[in-house]
Amino acid sequence: MTTEQMLLQTFINGIMASLILILISSGLCLIFGILNIVNFAHGEFFMLGGFGIWWFFGAHPFITGIPSTLNYFLAMIVTMVFVAIVGIAVEKFIYRPVHANHSSLMIVSLGIMFVLQASALVMFGPEDKSARSPFGGVINMGYLSFSEERLAAITCGVTVIVVLYFFIERTKIGKAMRAVAGDPEAALVQGIPTGKIFSIAMGVCCALAGAGGALVGPIFYINPYMGVEPVLKAFAVVILGGLGSLPGALIGGFIIGITETFVTTYVGAHFSTVVVFLIMIGVLIARPTGLLGHAK
Repeated sequence: MTTEQMLLQTFINGIMASLILILISSGLCLIFGILNIVNFAHGEFFMLGGFGIWWFFGAHPFITGIPSTLNYFLAMIVTMVFVAIVGIAVEKFIYRPVHANHSSLMIVSLGIMFVLQASALVMFGPEDKSARSPFGGVINMGYLSFSEERLAAITCGVTVIVVLYFFIERTKIGKAMRAVAGDPEAALVQGIPTGKIFSIAMGVCCALAGAGGALVGPIFYINPYMGVEPVLKAFAVVILGGLGSLPGALIGGFIIGITETFVTTYVGAHFSTVVVFLIMIGVLIARPTGLLGHAK
């Protein structure tokens, strides 16, 4: 493989890594911007997405004993809905009662992280699992070749991000979410049911994390701890882009994802995480609010 081929191949892989990071970090952004929660358990919703696609698309029997025969894309939607429901339940019954106390909220968030990890460990075991891939072929583009599953992950990631943009910008619920993020008290005075918006926002954010897990399920291994490293990088993306800024998460996701992929390919995986956080630290020294963040 020539130098040019290697560069382009690495760039495509970086795009996929960036989109997964953007899905996770967009959820973190929305949770912080709307609910004012630093959700340490967000990586576990990513993990639930991985197990969801393994379960719903892996021909595993449901409670009724009937094997799952769902199409991959339908299985992905079902997985996102399942993860969203779990997220809504966590927000309504666990986060909301302690929402006024930020210290308690952070501790509870950490507790949920460990609870979800332990639950997955009990239900699925510690062994790595791999979701079967719906795409087994290779697409040749001139002198380059790409696996169908990676291109499908890129396509699905772009689709989810575009749908999220139109949901936030064009729908009535999306506008209500932006109003609550801007000023919850003023939104409540205007008749916007903030409690309902909190639940919807949590559901959407967890569904995004679940989508990320579902996309990487057929490519990487699935285990109860698979969300730890991605959520750390997603925090770096959110801080780099600016807390609460979705465009910042988009830009930060591409910066971190592509940089990490190139460093992993040409230097080594052991050094890539170091570079990610050095970039974050450097940006924060130059601009404490992040690339697109604003001081409050």
